[in-house]
Amino acid sequence: MRVLLVLLLALVATASRKVLWVIEGTSCHRPWQAALFQGDKFICGGTLVARNWVLTAAHCHVPGVIDVRLGARTKETSGATTQWRRSAKVFRYPRYDEATKDGDLMLLRFLLPVHVTKEVKPLPLATRCPVAGKTCQISGWGSTTSPEVTFPEDLRCAKVTIVPEERCQRVYSRSITTNMVCAGEARGRADSCQGDSGGPLVCDGRLQGVVSWGPGVCGDPKKPGVYVKLCRYTRWLQETMRRT
Repeated sequence: MRVLLVLLLALVATASRKVLWVIEGTSCHRPWQAALFQGDKFICGGTLVARNWVLTAAHCHVPGVIDVRLGARTKETSGATTQWRRSAKVFRYPRYDEATKDGDLMLLRFLLPVHVTKEVKPLPLATRCPVAGKTCQISGWGSTTSPEVTFPEDLRCAKVTIVPEERCQRVYSRSITTNMVCAGEARGRADSCQGDSGGPLVCDGRLQGVVSWGPGVCGDPKKPGVYVKLCRYTRWLQETMRRT
């Protein structure tokens, strides 16, 4: 599950070609899970954070209108519980750094708000920063294998643990900023992967992070996924949604 950086994938794919990791996860449904499309093309995951707002990653930005699907378990099909909404305006975090992925956030405002139901409802934002050792959950339609890519039909969920900042810094050297948080499983292969970008990191029933980046091969117990630390952007998120 994580959109792989093209450069990193190019560097590791040849050396790791004989390795096939199955990313841990189970089929699930999350009423806040969004799927972003441009036409028929799936772009990224996202999280419904208010009736007319979805939060995703800034690197998921594409020019033009983005269609958002909510209330569906599968990636390719829709059902009676599905709601489609079209983006009216897109707000990328103004200080997003494309090279480092710092500030990798983007808000989408709908033309029309969703109808809150059992299958479609917003997820509240976290009020505190993540604590190392906390068990959280990730979800998405990203690849379940790596480095080979296998996309599932159903939404997949997996449990991950917040990694201490010191360990995250050791693993990724100078690539980690104070606006990022790592999460993974030291004894397992639960991870986000290609296709999961923009999706949620949920802790204690609140949105704690957004899938941002990671190593070229997903599911490495020694290299956790990297997520936007949302508590660092609470003011921007609240002000953007309030004034527009």
